[in-house]
Amino acid sequence: MHLLHKCLEKAGFTRANRLQSGDKNEQLQERVDSNENRTLKDPFTEVMLRVLNLIRELVLFCLILMAYSAFTSESPCKVTKPPAAYPFFSKNNVVKDFHRGQIVSAIEYSKFSDISFVMFYAPWDAESQAARKEFLTAANYMKEFVVFTAVNCWQPGSECRNQYSKVYRWPVLIAYPTFGNGIQYNGPIRAPHIISFLNKLIQPVKKMNESVLNFEEAFVIAELNSSPKNTEYSVFYTVALKYLEADYMGRISFLVKPVQHTQNKISLYLWNQVRVLDIEPGGWRVDTILHWIIKTSESPSSWTAPSGTKSLLLSEHLQAGPALVLFTPRNPLHSNYDYYIMLQELAQEYKNCDNWGLSFDMKSKRLRNVLGHKYLRRSCAAKSNNPKNKEVSITTTTSFLNHTSKILNRETEFDCDSLSVCTSIEELKIGKCLRSQPHIEGRLLTAKVEKDEEFYITSMLRQDYRSMQNLRKVKEKEQCRMFQTAEKLKPAGFIVNDYVEDESLDFSTISCLSANHSLTFVAMDSLVYGVFAERLGVDLSKRRDMSAVVILNEKMESHYIMQEPITSKNLRRFVHNFSSGTLSRSKRSALNVPSRNSLKYTFMKSKFNKTALIIVRELRSENFLKSVLYPKKAVLVMYYSKQCSHCNGISYAFLTVARKLDFVQNVHFARIDGEVNILPWEYTMDEFPTILFFPADKKEESRAFPSNIPISVPNLLGFVLANVDMPTKLHIMYSVCLHSQVEKQKSDCLATLRNETLYLIEKSLKDWRKSNNRHRQVVLHNLKQLRQLQFLFSHSPYEHSLIESYFRKLNVHLAGDYVGSTSKKAVVKEEL
Repeated sequence: MHLLHKCLEKAGFTRANRLQSGDKNEQLQERVDSNENRTLKDPFTEVMLRVLNLIRELVLFCLILMAYSAFTSESPCKVTKPPAAYPFFSKNNVVKDFHRGQIVSAIEYSKFSDISFVMFYAPWDAESQAARKEFLTAANYMKEFVVFTAVNCWQPGSECRNQYSKVYRWPVLIAYPTFGNGIQYNGPIRAPHIISFLNKLIQPVKKMNESVLNFEEAFVIAELNSSPKNTEYSVFYTVALKYLEADYMGRISFLVKPVQHTQNKISLYLWNQVRVLDIEPGGWRVDTILHWIIKTSESPSSWTAPSGTKSLLLSEHLQAGPALVLFTPRNPLHSNYDYYIMLQELAQEYKNCDNWGLSFDMKSKRLRNVLGHKYLRRSCAAKSNNPKNKEVSITTTTSFLNHTSKILNRETEFDCDSLSVCTSIEELKIGKCLRSQPHIEGRLLTAKVEKDEEFYITSMLRQDYRSMQNLRKVKEKEQCRMFQTAEKLKPAGFIVNDYVEDESLDFSTISCLSANHSLTFVAMDSLVYGVFAERLGVDLSKRRDMSAVVILNEKMESHYIMQEPITSKNLRRFVHNFSSGTLSRSKRSALNVPSRNSLKYTFMKSKFNKTALIIVRELRSENFLKSVLYPKKAVLVMYYSKQCSHCNGISYAFLTVARKLDFVQNVHFARIDGEVNILPWEYTMDEFPTILFFPADKKEESRAFPSNIPISVPNLLGFVLANVDMPTKLHIMYSVCLHSQVEKQKSDCLATLRNETLYLIEKSLKDWRKSNNRHRQVVLHNLKQLRQLQFLFSHSPYEHSLIESYFRKLNVHLAGDYVGSTSKKAVVKEEL
């Protein structure tokens, strides 16, 4: 009952409170209403309120009207018209430019040639603009055999843009042969490489020559009835085209051996064996044969050509184990590369562990290439310098009927070299020799004149341009033109007197060991990929024939550069020394090559007391050890990378600390690009930025700045102060105090410095009590210097030169143990 009474009393008290609070609320409401009535009675306020309400209603009405019109409007959104298309190529060159994106017209135009080469471009793209010059150069060279066309595939609303809207990179180069689909060109967009690609596309399949087989790495032979109507021949021809699309270099040659009845097999000749693909009758399929060739073909050495974008092409060679890389010019207009053939010979011997019989004699091939190059150079020079006959072309409007092509030509050009009847050009001009009827080689041509229906018998066109003799002349002429163009680009390099074996090196004993058998042989074009050699510290401009040999070992993070001239003997000895572990690791990098592709560095300088001082020194591989291991000097080194954006952010803190400590002579600041400089293992860092501190005395006790602490000016100063000895610590604190800009901070800093000096004096006195008589003399000398410093810090802290003199004496004798050398003891006695 008592509890109930309490609850009731509490409830009644609450009800009473509510009543009282209700009365108070009513009184407050009456006051607010009265105030509002007073405010509304003001005429100006009343007008302003009405204006505000009107504006609010107008804004709301406009928003509703805009939303209604947006939802009910059926007209499409207005889009700005694209800019008018403009020609990418000039109208007077050999490239037909469809700058409005008329792809249908471009295809119709390309049908007039057996092979057409089309460039799909975007006019704003930088790569398309750079490819324009190379494409035009290739067109001027190949205009007699290939039709060159360009299509603007970026123009909005054009046929090409609507059909190919998902192209992510420009330009796209596609060659269209007589039949079949287009062959995309994936090589470097340079005129020589494009010309080489088109020449291989013109003749993807060659007739087998029994005497000499010219090849690069392997070749495929098919025994076929070589009639163009033969289905097997068409399939084999298409396989050759598809392989050329997959490998623009065309390292595998496709040969046909004409036979009366087609053999249902294809032979793949590799460096050490022959593999045969048996094909069932009627089972000739392009995809099956191409897949078998790519899967089965293997070579101990190969060319590699990175695409210029992110790719794993090089990592496939380097991650498998050590790789020997040959940098040598690969002139695409030349068919022979002496340095690469020498590498092939070495690789075949290295990989021939099971003593397989080698299919090709590389030494004989190299010798034949040298002799053939010399003969071609002499014959082409003789033809260009001493022409036997002067060719004169004369055009006549008379219609002649060519009996071979069966086409009536209205205008025909004649070469006076083929006119056996005409005695002079004047006779040809007046038409005297046209009515003669000589019988030369039994070849007569009937010409018809449409005007008077008269027939003339003439020998003027007795030789068909498609005859064997004329085709041979055209081939020789084209060979010389190709040879001269190739020599202008880069003369072929041959190693003279390099065909004798070195019997002192037994190469077979080192090639088949399990640890050494993983060496990969790779060649790279130094004309295109010379920057890779520069990154390894190889200056190709100073090398013979721009060729160099480097062994890369990614697992050991090392590389070895061959310094001797590249010969078969030196190359074998280089591989032998690597296998035996006697080669010295190279420390060269891109900084050692003066090239436009090398990284450039500038020194950070500041002026203090009218003297230019280098605050942070830039280190390289050559002077790194000498700088950080300099005796009696503490060194703070920052490892950075040009690719590290965070390194640029903390560089300000590092430079600020270096500027604050520029009075401390025995503390040096330096930095090094850890990405391009090759250092010993113990000094190589995996992360950037990294800061290392090398003490003045015990260099082996270097310390790294903690990675879990942010790199700032206070943290970096604390890291330096925690790792130096006491005299250097006093010197650093004094330098920081002098660089303080605020007077209060400077006074507080000097007070802390005086306390540290007193602590050091106290510590020295304790050491004096524990030391013997010989050590006490040294301690007494240091106490004298500390006393003078304490006096100067208290009364004359800005006497910089005087304070520095005492610091120099203190740094000489107080750092390290008190047991010094005999000369130091003599100096101390002298000063005492």
